[in-house]
Amino acid sequence: MTAAASDPDHPVEDSGPSPRPSGVGRRGSVLVRPAAAADASALGEVHVGAWRAAYRGMLPDELLDGMDADVAGARWRSLLEDGLRPHTLVGQLDGRVVGFANLGPAFESVPDGELYAINVLPEAWGTGVGPALLAAAEDELVLLGHRVAVLWVIPENARARRFYARSGWHSTDLRSTREVGGAQVGLVQHLKVLIP
Repeated sequence: MTAAASDPDHPVEDSGPSPRPSGVGRRGSVLVRPAAAADASALGEVHVGAWRAAYRGMLPDELLDGMDADVAGARWRSLLEDGLRPHTLVGQLDGRVVGFANLGPAFESVPDGELYAINVLPEAWGTGVGPALLAAAEDELVLLGHRVAVLWVIPENARARRFYARSGWHSTDLRSTREVGGAQVGLVQHLKVLIP
């Protein structure tokens, strides 16, 4: 799943050092910066906290309740240390990582870019972290040479779909199904032209 839910088990080939994204920096009270291996524990907490809040009723309760922030953090540490997630950004409020965005080349619609995930802790919803991460991710995709980007979201996730629509993403009505923790999850693709 992408954008609506991160998939740290789906590695991205390391394309070398990431250029400094133009979106990195302070956006209001939110600081957006590249993720580092030292952020792994925080990424695990964000991943689990965001999923449990955002996907309750859309993903099986046993999947959400069985998630472990320590296990997710260990996976993030491995991916970041190995360079398999070179384009992960974190959003900070008051020095605390409360969200992340992950992006790179599209898996299913090459040569487009893809926003794989934006996850924000529920206590940070409405603080501007999500929009700051989305804007920074779009800037990074442009720097990587992508004129168009896609993301995938659970069709019933009306909150996420409204969030993306406000930033100019629109549904292509292209559907896909992916396995998440043993459950088959339906997704719909959204697209944005980054460089007209």
